[in-house]
Amino acid sequence: MSRAHPWKLVAPWYRWARAARPEDGRGSAPVLQKFSGDDFVERFLAQPQHSLVYDAQVDVVSRLDAAGVATTWTARLAAVLNVFRPPVLAVPLGPQVIAGPLAQQAAAAGAKLARVRAAPSALRKLFLPAHDRHYLVVCELHCDIPGFPTVPRDEACQAGFVVRRRKVTVPASLAPEAATRSAKLQEMEADLAVLETLAQPAPGAVTPRAADLLRRQREEAARVARRETLRLGAGAASWDAYLDAQRRAVGAKRAQLREWFVAQNLDGQVQAWLPGPAFDPRPRWTTLQGPEELSDTTHARGEAFFALVPLVPDPRLKDHDAAGRTIYFGVVPTVFGDHDAEGHARLDDQSTYEIRCFVRRHDPEHPRPEGAPDCCGEVTWSAPTEPYRLAPPFDLLGTAQRPVTIQMPDLGELAAQVAARPRGKLSPVKFVQPQHLSPNILAGIPTPSVPGGPAICFFSIPLITIVALFLLNIFLPIVVLIFNLWFLLALRFCITPQVSVSAGLDAALAATPPGVDLAADFAVSVGGVPQPANDLLDAIAGRVKDGIDDDTHLGDGPTVADVRDLGLAGLAVAFADAAALPDKPEDAPAGLGYREDLEYERHREAQWRLAAGGRG
Repeated sequence: MSRAHPWKLVAPWYRWARAARPEDGRGSAPVLQKFSGDDFVERFLAQPQHSLVYDAQVDVVSRLDAAGVATTWTARLAAVLNVFRPPVLAVPLGPQVIAGPLAQQAAAAGAKLARVRAAPSALRKLFLPAHDRHYLVVCELHCDIPGFPTVPRDEACQAGFVVRRRKVTVPASLAPEAATRSAKLQEMEADLAVLETLAQPAPGAVTPRAADLLRRQREEAARVARRETLRLGAGAASWDAYLDAQRRAVGAKRAQLREWFVAQNLDGQVQAWLPGPAFDPRPRWTTLQGPEELSDTTHARGEAFFALVPLVPDPRLKDHDAAGRTIYFGVVPTVFGDHDAEGHARLDDQSTYEIRCFVRRHDPEHPRPEGAPDCCGEVTWSAPTEPYRLAPPFDLLGTAQRPVTIQMPDLGELAAQVAARPRGKLSPVKFVQPQHLSPNILAGIPTPSVPGGPAICFFSIPLITIVALFLLNIFLPIVVLIFNLWFLLALRFCITPQVSVSAGLDAALAATPPGVDLAADFAVSVGGVPQPANDLLDAIAGRVKDGIDDDTHLGDGPTVADVRDLGLAGLAVAFADAAALPDKPEDAPAGLGYREDLEYERHREAQWRLAAGGRG
């Protein structure tokens, strides 16, 4: 093959629009493949296509849409998605509850937090290794001539990739219009997320008990009725057609926003991690001028890069996805300890990044040093991968993907072990204290004390664990009470549950996607007689208040008015889900609290067969 032929570094053939069709591969870019488990590299080497599917609601950056605080969900959805009337649900109402006075700033702040909605965008989100997610950047090398043949691996002497940051700065004169356009898109994205949730079937029953199965059937019937009402209001032929239309509307709005940014020359600056000037050579993000993005100067200036590894299949596996092809892969870095001169982290969860892969052609006039590239040949750059951001370390969806079990000690067993061993033999944790801080206790009440002298104390790990969990249980209700953050209780549940919700109200709540404004979105019918929607809110608020009182054991818990605007549906459903669990911990489902089943990309077969030898 002639050296004069240009090269192209593209996506692997199984990620082309039509698998292995040359005309589809030429315009592609390297892809980011997602995996779980620490053995992801070994599994990729064996089956390169077998990676996880990206979820359109989970694996994207979600912004916060707080418009629901000021306007109703139905009004926004009617304007955007052509929904004209809310559904009518028959809900048995409980006794009327008289609302107390509104709390002051704490209640307002808590209500605002609980009423924001996630607006999933089109920007990819990469989770962290702590979230049990790992990513590989994968590309394939071809010769850009008719037939798009594969480049022999030995013609390249170096392969790698760089992580670059894309930064958009909006001038003050355009900031109001940019904010308005972005807010409209976020509202549409949040509305679509609600519909996507509604499109899912009701959660399956956790036990085969008749009551749980009936509850699930009622929930599913309520969801079906709600979907049908939305479909009829929009005049769509089917629910799937209605949902596809809303997805296309959001996609069109995203395209309009991108076009506006490009038209205003706001398509962003590309920055590389480069050493600073001679007087301060510490690396930092440095803006590249246009030609520099695809030149060799960044290597000469010391841009940090990562190695791409060739995917070499077992020669005995004739049907291996990499057989006869030159495919490279590299682990995408998502965690770094590097900081710039001002103390800013090299990678954070607020910036947008992209990856460019490169290969260096071997120059035959320079002998190849054994074990190292000659670094003298021409460099070929790929197109950038899709842009992405990193998930924050405490991302709720991310942390839920790596379950953690902490087995608390059994008090009876501890007592038996203590009786069998002399004191001091079971306390391996040593605290060396220059000043001894021990409170004076008088009649069970701490009294003013002063620091004591040096001391060494020994504690048992089970003792520390028991006290830590006890303090968590004490301070959790205090925190949610002081800051009015009652929705945080939905992030914890215990067996045996203490809260019950009536079956009819439970079914109505299950049909309510997260973030819906109940007062605006539901009309209530009891015995065929329409009732004010506020009655439904009062019924839910009363049950949520009872649930919070039982969960926190606070005698001075929230008033109905305190919890009325706090995303009642989500909290009430959380209590209902806990109530549906078995009474005995040993009867709990084995998978309770664990991640959902993983979904993998479907296996694809090449539509264009390589000639003998795999060279086109």
